[in-house]
Amino acid sequence: MDTRIWGTLICQNAMPDILRCIESVVPYVDEFYIMDGGSTDGTWEWLNKWKDVYRLTLFQHKYDDQGAQRNRLLAKIPKNVWCINIDQDEQLKAPGFREFVSRISHELLKGIGRDLPLTIRFRCINLVDDLYHYDFDNVRHFATKCFYNDRNLHFTPGYHMSICYFETEGNTNAIPTPDSWVIKHYAYLDPVRIKQSFSDPKRHYNQSEWNRDNWKITELKEEWK
Repeated sequence: MDTRIWGTLICQNAMPDILRCIESVVPYVDEFYIMDGGSTDGTWEWLNKWKDVYRLTLFQHKYDDQGAQRNRLLAKIPKNVWCINIDQDEQLKAPGFREFVSRISHELLKGIGRDLPLTIRFRCINLVDDLYHYDFDNVRHFATKCFYNDRNLHFTPGYHMSICYFETEGNTNAIPTPDSWVIKHYAYLDPVRIKQSFSDPKRHYNQSEWNRDNWKITELKEEWK
């Protein structure tokens, strides 16, 4: 079985956060793919300056939608490898990660006994009190930050995407992690986004994104390629 681990990051205008994020992920991955959405604050230039130091493979595509951007990058990742999907405003801590994934059974990796994506569940802690986008419970368990890229995977639409198979659009099989593992979420507080939220502070999704009937996807969309 291929034991390589890929890091993936979509970013845009990430200068306040990008170094913290990259340095937290680099120790755990063999390859790190980054898709920039057309940054204008020097992020793209910074990535190119330091790509050899951090062993980064860089891509650029004009940002149009978070889900589409993630899927463009996912389409470049080899099959049958682990993928850590991180955001520019997050920081990863997972001591012993490589040893942990090496002990997962080959039968489970091959899909024997499961029909949903295989993920590793991290605690995600919101470190910014942004009540326009998060409730008072600042600790969440996300099952989409690390997954085994075995077949027909894509990210669903929505503010926080879920990883799904084309044919099932279901939830995931999530493996719990040690308590010391955590993703710290510093929160990307875009002023426009916050201003728009005042009229509806709990709007996490557009109605079209929330409607699961719209998630039925049978092949990779052209705009994701």
